[in-house]
Amino acid sequence: MQEPAAEALSPVAAVQRFGAVLAASGPVILTTFGVGRQSVGWFCSATGFDPYSVEGPYALESVPGELLFWGVLLLPVVVVGLVLRGSRRAVLTAVAAVGTVLAFGLVTAFLLGPDPCTGQERAVVLPWLLIVCYPVAAMALLLAARSPLPRRPYGIILWAGAVGAAAWAAIFHRCMITYDMYVVGVIYVDTPESPWDGLARWSGEADVIGLPVVLVALAATARAISSLRWGRLAGTATAVALLLFPLLDVATYAAQYSDDFQILFSDSVRWPLLVAAALVASAAWSLRVRISWAGTVPMARSMIRGQLKGVVPGRAKDIVVAGAIAAASVWLIASTLTPTR
Repeated sequence: MQEPAAEALSPVAAVQRFGAVLAASGPVILTTFGVGRQSVGWFCSATGFDPYSVEGPYALESVPGELLFWGVLLLPVVVVGLVLRGSRRAVLTAVAAVGTVLAFGLVTAFLLGPDPCTGQERAVVLPWLLIVCYPVAAMALLLAARSPLPRRPYGIILWAGAVGAAAWAAIFHRCMITYDMYVVGVIYVDTPESPWDGLARWSGEADVIGLPVVLVALAATARAISSLRWGRLAGTATAVALLLFPLLDVATYAAQYSDDFQILFSDSVRWPLLVAAALVASAAWSLRVRISWAGTVPMARSMIRGQLKGVVPGRAKDIVVAGAIAAASVWLIASTLTPTR
């Protein structure tokens, strides 16, 4: 089955939409590479106080700060979802979402509590990453609103599953820590040195900051606004990038494992990113075929009874993929909440 033909989107309109999502992703990308971390509340404002300390990101006891973290992280996903609806109203709603997060970030700069690493009150620092990136995103969206995008099915379930898997570390692996807990509650483990240590540390920070989430959002945008060939290429490249994280875990595990340092292999690999990579690849290569929830039940019955004659191959594939997503989600939740040590 061939993908149905779609109306071509002009290169300028495509660049405007991709640029909007990229600008909305700017604060996450920049903090991943160490830029502007002191201007947001989930990193230590003072560094270098302890050679073994972790700069962040931390899960915050401050509700405004925690809400801002999730607003910044999920804004690119919201922008993608609204932009891909195609209508002018949806694009203007995306502009309002960008403005809301920016305004909330400006207010939150005055509401953050003490620095989690020192216990001292933070100096008020404006979130200049948001101030620089978000107006650019809003301007690109306003320009894009003049050329509505034709509505087509984009494999929303697959992309949503990929976002959830990519956000796994941000949800579960950001520790809530304060300066007093830091001294009495943390045990340092002397692990064998590995040539991958520096890259492994960076990838761990990137994971909890949320870089995989914005990679998925950018891939979904590229898949929607470009040709079939380039969209699949972008999705495949993103899947490979996500796959590098668990492959780095395997390399680090192989370099560190010894008789003196033993840890379960299953605890050393970021399996959610493996699931995210598989979902991104499936979404990038799947045919754009709509499947309604009403048609899902008869399809499942037909598959169970073995009556597959006349079944649309794309729909059968959607059912199989949906079952795989559900099984993977159950396994990830169980493995996260069940103690293994």
